[in-house]
Amino acid sequence: MSDSRLGRFLAELKRRRVYRVAVVYAAVAFVIWQAADFVLPALRLPDWSATLIVVVTLIGFPFALALAWAFDITPEGVQRTAPLAAERGAGPGRRGVMAAFGAGVVVAVAAGAVFFLLTGRPTQEELPYLAGEARPAIAVLPFDNISPDPGDAYFADGMHEQITSQLTRVSAIRVISRTSVMQYREEKKPVRDIAAELGVDYVLEGSARKAEDRVRLTVQLIDADRDEHVWMDEYDRDLTAAHLFEIQSEVAERVASALEVELTASERERIERHPTESLAAYDLYMLGRYYWNQLDAEGLERAVEYFERALELDPDFALAYSGLADTYMVQTQGWGVAPRDVFPQAREAAERALALDSTLAEAHTSLGGVQLFYDWDFEAAEAAFRRAIELNPNYAPAPHWLGISLYSRARFGEASQAVERALALDPQSTYVRMNVGYLLYVSRQYDQALEVYSDAIEADSNAIVRALRGPVYVQLGRLEEGIADLEFVAEMLGERNLIPAAYLGFAYARAGRRSDAERVIRELQELSATRFVNPDYIAIVYIGLGENDEAIEWLYRATEARTDWPLFFSVDPVIDSLQSDPRYRELLRSIGLSELVE
Repeated sequence: MSDSRLGRFLAELKRRRVYRVAVVYAAVAFVIWQAADFVLPALRLPDWSATLIVVVTLIGFPFALALAWAFDITPEGVQRTAPLAAERGAGPGRRGVMAAFGAGVVVAVAAGAVFFLLTGRPTQEELPYLAGEARPAIAVLPFDNISPDPGDAYFADGMHEQITSQLTRVSAIRVISRTSVMQYREEKKPVRDIAAELGVDYVLEGSARKAEDRVRLTVQLIDADRDEHVWMDEYDRDLTAAHLFEIQSEVAERVASALEVELTASERERIERHPTESLAAYDLYMLGRYYWNQLDAEGLERAVEYFERALELDPDFALAYSGLADTYMVQTQGWGVAPRDVFPQAREAAERALALDSTLAEAHTSLGGVQLFYDWDFEAAEAAFRRAIELNPNYAPAPHWLGISLYSRARFGEASQAVERALALDPQSTYVRMNVGYLLYVSRQYDQALEVYSDAIEADSNAIVRALRGPVYVQLGRLEEGIADLEFVAEMLGERNLIPAAYLGFAYARAGRRSDAERVIRELQELSATRFVNPDYIAIVYIGLGENDEAIEWLYRATEARTDWPLFFSVDPVIDSLQSDPRYRELLRSIGLSELVE
């Protein structure tokens, strides 16, 4: 192109205000990018959403320039740009601004369409369930114990848990987790109301009777929308392990048939597999799960005892190994058990379970928990949780713990997806709600976290949830409310769980009550002479007092003790005041979170 032609071309670009459109478009795109930084986390969208918006706005740039070249904004409307000799301008700059604005709107709409198209089509990396998706959903209500001996209540609970577990193996059905239905044992409600609260289409209810050498299970499937029985059946068998498992398999297959769901060969094989041939071992396993579900120090100790006794009778009982691993891990979460004392046994139990049955989602989740909370091997843990979800999409602990592993690395969008799926499977679970609240807390969405915690407390006055609401109040500057929550729970739990005491000391420090904060430190240190006290609890109080040297020292002790709070160093707002300290950044590197400080 000659100089004269180039000059005319550049002049024509100027006349058609293409330059101005380019500048305005860039400004609009920049505003969109800045807004996305604030809006996307609040909407709890995946981390890649921002990247998608940037890519789409860049793709839209040449289209905006083409529109500016070809069209003009005039008082009579949009017209094709006139040739040079017949120009009818619309006023300086107006066409450029309007064209850029219109192009920006088009690009924004296109970005939204592409985003929802992609998110509406699950990929292999996404998790299977969202609340309200078009799959049949069922809740198995707690079975009534009609045995002559009231002490056999654990048996009805065990049958209920195992039939629920069998149904979770059917991937085409969404099965509500056991923890979300247990409230309906005492709180009797119409089936239609229960179904609405849990977001299900069907409800399975029944009763179990154990007497001498016989077992009887009566079950009925109810269409909740029509409030009609789909079917009802009674199973009366000799009390043997084989017969118990036959009953569980038959109920699961009957439900699948009634919901017009076809079982795959692998699902049928897993449903019909017998976890043990020992009735006594299975009885002890059900007792172990019964006490594990109490989730207190005494219940966890008894659960360990029963799982170990079950394994003495059947050393090849994979489910009992998985239950033992889970119990060891939970014991370290504020209940006074040192991680180094139990996590090696938890790993051994989880690996033994997988060696016996590599298709057991529970065992993959157990091993992932060890890899996350003790090894700090984030990639291995994530892979284990995703494998568990692949094997059993209805096993709620897998996406629940996956969410924890993701938000510990500040992958808040992905973590939100995982937690939402756990909530779809376990909508009434206090512990899943607690995880939802903590995700919002560490992503600095304090108002939403406060709402989630308050709703959970209203539904189930759980002490640990109230202990976690206290720090949210503190971050909002509502110190007295936070202290009130934490004092109440610390007094209620005493020495049984020390998480409330740690955050109470931090709240005292933030409120200027230095002597009270120092008193908490003394009490924790004195208590550590007789039982294990997480070093990070003491570090939290020192952070509140602004004594960074002491805080760093106790954080190093926490990493040496392999407690779980180091996982959240990089995201917990309590630790924000240490972010610029080189020693703290070195701690993150030692934990395996170097990507968050580089």
